[in-house]
Order: sequence, then C-alpha cells, then structure tokens
Amino acid sequence: MNTKNRELKHTGGFEDLSRGGLVLELEHARAETFKYVNKFLEVEEKWAFINLLLKKLNSIRQKQELCKTICEGFLTLTNSMVCVCCLFNQDHRRVEFKNIAYGEKVYNKKKLMEFIEKVNLDCCNFLEKSSEIEDIYEYFESLSEKKLIIVPIIYSNIFLGYLMLKKEDSNFYKNNIHFINIFPEHIALILENISLYQESEKRNKSKIEFLAGISHEFKTPLNSIIGFSEILKAKAQNRENFKYINNILQSSKHLLTLIEDVLDVSKSQSNILELNYTLFSPKNEISQIVLALEKMVQEKDISLNYTLTDIKISADIKRFRQLIYNLVSNAIKFNKQNGKINILTYVKEGKFFFEITDTGDGISKRSQEKIFDFFSQVNRSQLKRQLGSGVGLALCKIITDAHKGEINFKSKIKKGSSFWFSLPISE
Repeated sequence: MNTKNRELKHTGGFEDLSRGGLVLELEHARAETFKYVNKFLEVEEKWAFINLLLKKLNSIRQKQELCKTICEGFLTLTNSMVCVCCLFNQDHRRVEFKNIAYGEKVYNKKKLMEFIEKVNLDCCNFLEKSSEIEDIYEYFESLSEKKLIIVPIIYSNIFLGYLMLKKEDSNFYKNNIHFINIFPEHIALILENISLYQESEKRNKSKIEFLAGISHEFKTPLNSIIGFSEILKAKAQNRENFKYINNILQSSKHLLTLIEDVLDVSKSQSNILELNYTLFSPKNEISQIVLALEKMVQEKDISLNYTLTDIKISADIKRFRQLIYNLVSNAIKFNKQNGKINILTYVKEGKFFFEITDTGDGISKRSQEKIFDFFSQVNRSQLKRQLGSGVGLALCKIITDAHKGEINFKSKIKKGSSFWFSLPISE
C-alpha cells in the first residue's frame, strides 16, 4: 500500500515536471516566433518604404532636390545618425551638389561635420589620382566599417558621387547594407535622366528664344506692310486693285496674329503669363468675336448657333478674347462645308463654362495626347491648307492655366470635336 502510494506520487511528480518543461519550451517558441514575425514585419515595412522612395525619386528633375530626398529617405529607412549625399562635377572632380540630413540623436554635430569633410576631402584626393572604376569600388569598400556605410554612385563607368550613412551601432553595416545597395545604380540612372531632361529643356528654351527673337523682328516690317496696305486700300481706284490690296492686308494681319501667338507662348515658357484682371461680360465679348468671324462662317456655309448666359466675370479680357477667338476660328477652319457649330456658356459651382462643338474632321486618338503641346501639328496637310500654326491650342491651355481654370475636349474621327474650358468667375 505504501509502495503503491509512493509510486503514484513519483509518477505525479514526473508528470508535473514534464508539463512545466513543456510550458517553458512553448513560451520560448512563442517568443522566438514573435521575434521572427516582428523582424519579418519590419523588413516588409522597409520594402514598402523603399518602393515608395523609388517612385518619389523617379519623379525628380533637379539634382539638388534629388540629394535632399535621398538623405531624408535614407535617414528614415535606416534610422541612422547622419546621411550624406554628394554629387560630383565630372569636369572638376569636385562636389557640385551636397545634402546632409541629421537624425534626432546627434550630440556633437561639429565633430560629425569634421568627419564628413575629411571623408569628402580624402575622396576628392583619391579621385585625382585614380579614375579606374574597380579602384573606386575598392576604395569606398575600404572606407565602410561596422558603424559606417559609404557606397559610390557609378553610371557607365563614370563616377557620379557617393552616399554615406553613419550610426553608433556595431550592427549598422550588417543590418542595412543590403537595403542601401539597391539604390546607387538606380540613382545613377535617375541622374542620367535628369541630365538628359535638362539638356532637352535647354535646347527647347534656346529654340523658343530664337523663335521669340525672330517673331519680334518680323513685327516691325509687318506693321509697315499693314499700314501702307490700308492706305493703298483707301486710295484704290478700281475694284481689282482693291481686291488685291485687301488680300495683302488680310494675309498680313493673319500673319501678325500668328506672330503674336508665338510671342505669347514663348513668354509663358520662361515666366507665368501676366494677367490684368477686369470685370466684363463674356456674352458681349463672344458675340463680337463671332461677328468678326462671320465672313469665315459664310464662306463655308456653316450653321453657327449659340446660347450665352448673361453674367460678368473677372479675368484678363485680352487673354479671354484670344481664348475664344482661337477656339471659334479652329471650329470654323477645321469644319466641313455646310457644317454646324454650337456654342454654349453656363455657370456651375462658381465657374464660368464655355463649350463649342463642331462637325469637322475630328482628332485621332494618337494625336489627342499632344493636342495642347507647343507647335503640335495634329494634321500637317490640314493645318497647311487652313493656315494653321499649331500654336493656338497651346496658347489656350496656357491662358486657362494662368487663370487657374481648366480646358479639355473630346473628339471622334469624321464626327467632329467638342472643346470646353472653365474659369473662376471671380479673381
């Protein structure tokens, strides 16, 4: 009896110990699982942040902004003490753009700054002695250590700059280098794209400045032609001479309008279009422009109908006239014989809306993306036939944007087009 009791007690004690050990093992496993899950989530969070940062970097078009975004992004990604981005001038082998972002816990910024300057000076001295890419990779790899990451930015065997991150953590390099190594090649591609974009912008600016200069020079002799044509027209002795002189006068005025459009567009490329706001009736202005274009309407036997709301808006009246004239004249020019044009204006949500619909040739889907581009020629043969410049719609977009308005359209081939714009009623 006693023996049996002792055995039972022994067995019970063994079972208690087993359960206790099992509980300890389960607790340990649970802790390890939580640790692994947290690490996994942290890595997943970093990858999500990297994707967002890469998207943001892709949209940048200025090197200084690129430096700033890289430093701020890497500071968040690695939780480092400091991040430095240096971009080099290839001709002088010296830093052209630099940005430094500091973390929250920087106790001796002066000492840190001295360290950054020393690294930069050593780097410049090294580059003066060697330009071999393998040597550059080895050099920067030798600079990195447990608490410091320095990686070069290289594109097509050309050294463009370097990234440097530092933190007082002996695992800093090991925990972050694989994330950082994703970026240098990508940054190099962005830098190449920025250079190409800036070169393109420079060329475009030169072209526009050339056009503006030539256009301005054209205005002086053209004004003389218009002035003397008007005098000759008034003194014309017979009908045939009157007809020829009037053709010279109308063509000269048309050419002057195109030149002024080019000048307006060229001005807007470098500066925001200047606006002189006044209060006026859009109904009166639209009616006068339609009346001025009546001859064009009659020549093509177009049925033009309009419904105009009677209100007053605050805008630049000269630019408003340009806007209406370009849209209405385009609807007439590119319409078919015996076609139709409908004009409608209305007010909605504090905005003035203008809509014009025609039954012309329409615009192909391929051409619709560039319809508002400067000197866009949607249909070369048609523009030539209709004395089109390709400037009018670009100017319309510039004018509406300057007024903080919107412009858009819809079109179908052989069915016609509908253009509309909206402007705030008050400034």
